[in-house]
This record gives sequence, C-alpha cells and structure tokens, in this order.
Amino acid sequence: MEVKQLTLGAKLAEDVFTALGGILFAKGTPLYEREVQFLEAFMIKQVQVEDSGGAWPDQGEPTITKVDAPEASDKFTQAKPVFQESFDKAVSTLKNLMTRVQGGNNIPVMEVREVVTPIITEFQQQPQVLLSLRRFAKMDSYAYEHAVAVGIISYMIAKWVKVPEKEWMQVALAGTLLDIGKTKIDRRILQKPGKLTPDEFEEMKKHTVYGYQIIKSSHGLSEGVALAALQHHEREDGSGYPLGLPGSKLHLYSKIVAVADVYHAMSSDRVHQKALSPYQVVEQLVQDSFGKLDPTIVRTFVEGITQFAVGTLVELSDGTIGKIVFTDRNHPTRPMVETGGKIVNLVEARHLSIVRVMEQ
Repeated sequence: MEVKQLTLGAKLAEDVFTALGGILFAKGTPLYEREVQFLEAFMIKQVQVEDSGGAWPDQGEPTITKVDAPEASDKFTQAKPVFQESFDKAVSTLKNLMTRVQGGNNIPVMEVREVVTPIITEFQQQPQVLLSLRRFAKMDSYAYEHAVAVGIISYMIAKWVKVPEKEWMQVALAGTLLDIGKTKIDRRILQKPGKLTPDEFEEMKKHTVYGYQIIKSSHGLSEGVALAALQHHEREDGSGYPLGLPGSKLHLYSKIVAVADVYHAMSSDRVHQKALSPYQVVEQLVQDSFGKLDPTIVRTFVEGITQFAVGTLVELSDGTIGKIVFTDRNHPTRPMVETGGKIVNLVEARHLSIVRVMEQ
C-alpha cells in the first residue's frame, strides 16, 4: 500500500527495511503519524499492511517501535553514580602513581594495570558513557582524567578495529601513559596560562621522546606502548612531530591513541578551550582523517561511538531539545532526532548540528 494512503493504526504485514538493509520496523508494528514520518524520511513509498487495518484507537498513546535501540538515558541514569565513583578513584590513584614517576622512578606497571582494569570492565557494561565522559570531569585534575579516559577509549578502539584480544590491555596502557613524558617537562611550561613561546613549544614537544625513554626502561610494556608515546603527535601526511613521520611509518598503537587523544581533548573543557559536543568532535575527526588521522581507525571509531546513541537527549544548534531515534551507519554523525513531535533528519537538515549531549 502507498504510504500516503495508509489508514492510521494499520499494522505491518512484513518487516520494513532501510535501503542499506537495516530493519526499520518489525512485522506487526502499528503505523501512526510518527511511524509514517519515519517511512517518508527513509523515502519508503510502499509497505505491506494487514487487511484489518484499523482507525486511530481512542485509548493509549501510539508508540514507535525501535529496533536495536537501547534506552541509553535510563542505563546512564543508573550507571552514573557508580561510574563516577570508579572514575574518580582511578584518577586519584593514577595521580599518586605518576607522582612517584616524577621522582625519577620507573612506571609501576602492575599498579597502573590495577587502576585501568576495573574501570574498563565497568565501561564495557555501559559503553554509552563514551558520549558523556565530559560530565565526569573536575578540571583541577584534567591531565589524569585525560589519561584514564584515553586509556578507556583506546581499549574500545582496539576491540573495534580487530586488534588481537591479547593486545587490548597494552593498547589501553598506551593510551593511559601517552603523556608520561610530561613528568620531565618544566612545570612552569606545563602550567603556563598563556600561549607558549616558540622555545617553550619546542621543549614541550620533547615529552614524546621522554615518554618513549621512560616506557622503554619499564618492565611489562611492549614496544608498541613506547612507540605510541613517541608517535602520538605524528600525522598521516608527515606534518606532526617529533620526527615528521608519515602514516606508513607509524605503529598501529600510535594511530589508535592519537584518535582517542584528540576525541577526549576536544570534547573536554580545558583552560584555553570550551568543550565541543561529541558529535561536533567526531565530525572534525572525519575531516582530520583526510591527511591527519588514520581514516580506517577514525571511521571505525565514529561508527562505534555512535551506535549507542539511540535514546540520548541532545540539543540542536537552533536551541531545540530532542531525542536521537535512529543512526544511519553511512552518516553516523547526522542521526535522526525527534523534537517537537517531528522527526528531523540531520543528513538533510545540514544547517543544524548537535551542539550538546544533555545531562540525563
């Protein structure tokens, strides 16, 4: 039957699929105004309905059937206190461990693993927190929050890009220890509120080499972890530092942690920069995948991080609040948002963007 001729309340006689093969509505779903909006948004012109399609019932509110749509907001409401406590504990413990390294000691690798392991375990049970890491931040310990977060994100990327499972923890440690070389940088440079002078920036860049040296001298860390510290500011087109290496010369771990590093930094409040929404950040990552960051890793990360977004409340750039109801794998940063009783397809509404993921 033509979608435009549907009787409200008619039930689907067959599953309805998107052009990419994903299921949009299951057989038996009653079709009301919102469901019809979805069909039209996906440019589906005809569907099979049961013969006994009825009129709009008087009782009950029509509901939309979402397939593979976890209730992210409910899960996050439950997860937040527990995750916040675990995150704060990991940050505090890591801060104490890094103070020992500043004193000239080697990295206490087993103790760092003990910090990272439980928070990763909890994170995997609540992966939608990837879109919400900003709300766990406390600014006064950003460097250590960043280290914990980049370790978590790097672990997830390693899984998504099919790194062998036995290496996942090493990748997580590479992310956590990314900036360990900064323990040897003058604190006046690290904490300078204004822009660094050219000489100060040259000194700051040495944290990559210092990090490589510290990790190499510590037991229990692979060569990949050391190279990640050395190369995480290198770029695919050879424009990075310290050696100006092209992507073909970079270790896989360094490519993974570079994406995690940029994502968390840009989606966090820092001294010189207000946080961008996760969706603005991943769109920037996609742009940076043309010459700066590894395109395969960026694409896999963007698909991975947006798959948990259904049910998330967001603010659009025109100030309206809505809920993400569908994410198209071909356009993961431009989901469909239900707001004011209508479905806004951000693939088509290019003048709009998601500027904030809301507190749940």
